Amino acid sequence: MKQEHEPISGDEWLLRRVHRQYFRPGQFMVISPNAFEPRVRGRAPDTDGISLFRAACLSRPEEVLSPITPNKRKDYGVVRISVRFIKSLGLNVVSRPVPDLPGHVVIPELNAYDYAANKSRFTPIKMRLAEEASQRGNTLIWPEGVSP
Repeated sequence: MKQEHEPISGDEWLLRRVHRQYFRPGQFMVISPNAFEPRVRGRAPDTDGISLFRAACLSRPEEVLSPITPNKRKDYGVVRISVRFIKSLGLNVVSRPVPDLPGHVVIPELNAYDYAANKSRFTPIKMRLAEEASQRGNTLIWPEGVSP
């Protein structure tokens, strides 16, 4: 396992929690592009970019769900996207440690301020990320009651 202070390499996988509302079983893109939209409102807007976790810093993908209250974990799935793919879109991956789970990173270009100012600019990026997350093998955990 890597330590979160180690450099992020292109061959790493990043994990993203995805709420059940963004799963679309039976469709070409199983994961909705809106799963990669920065949170603009609420108590924790994505001001520094959308959150993901380095798989290399965790022992199991399920750990990504551990900060969520136990009764709500069933409502989330976990998808993976490679660092190399994210960088191919001209995006960056930056370490932003959080106290409750190692390996937290953000994609700073996908932040609440820029998204609120120009949503249409984000559409092709969200589409590409959703296509990649929807590829076979990239959905690691399905929400309870949702299946391919």
